[in-house]
Amino acid sequence: MAKAAPPGAYLFLREVVPLVERDYGAGPRRAAAGESQGGFGALGLAARVTGLFGAVAAFGAPVHPVRHPEMWLSGAKFVGVDGYAIFGDPWEQWQTWLDWDPYHHARGLRHTPVYLASGDGTPGPLDGDEPDPHIPGTEKWVALADDDVVSVTEAVCGEETRTLSDRLRSLGAPVTTHIYPGGHSGTYGHRELRHALPMLTAALRR
Repeated sequence: MAKAAPPGAYLFLREVVPLVERDYGAGPRRAAAGESQGGFGALGLAARVTGLFGAVAAFGAPVHPVRHPEMWLSGAKFVGVDGYAIFGDPWEQWQTWLDWDPYHHARGLRHTPVYLASGDGTPGPLDGDEPDPHIPGTEKWVALADDDVVSVTEAVCGEETRTLSDRLRSLGAPVTTHIYPGGHSGTYGHRELRHALPMLTAALRR
């Protein structure tokens, strides 16, 4: 049996958006940005619901999760989340995975300004001295990584970011992409948000 769409998406569309417009003075112009899974969520909603956001940005995010399902599931488990509870088993509920993969809904972003940023997993200027923690279940990707990669998680995000960026460019979408040396650290997300802010705030003024 195919798994239903994540309930959080419906909560956002059917309850959160009307709530903030009705009770908190939010207008119909919106922009979204997120790091890691938050970036996936922002892009996924923007791609599936055309016009929901006037601009969207994702930093160090798994933007093509069906390409590396083991990384998605292992990463979710590492932070205490049941990855199978999100989209189901990727081999049995593969259609649900495709339905929520931004790459496979890239046409929905053709007219939305997009900012994509990710490290390539090699050491960067904002990384600390501690290496990325080992995430059980990612051993295959660790073994396949280049010798200079210190963050397999970010290396995978970087690969997916390049792939989605190429897809968006082929569709003529207004995408800006920044791939840089760096790991899966929130310090880079803060920097990239500053870079993306002019695009995001412009969407609120249109």
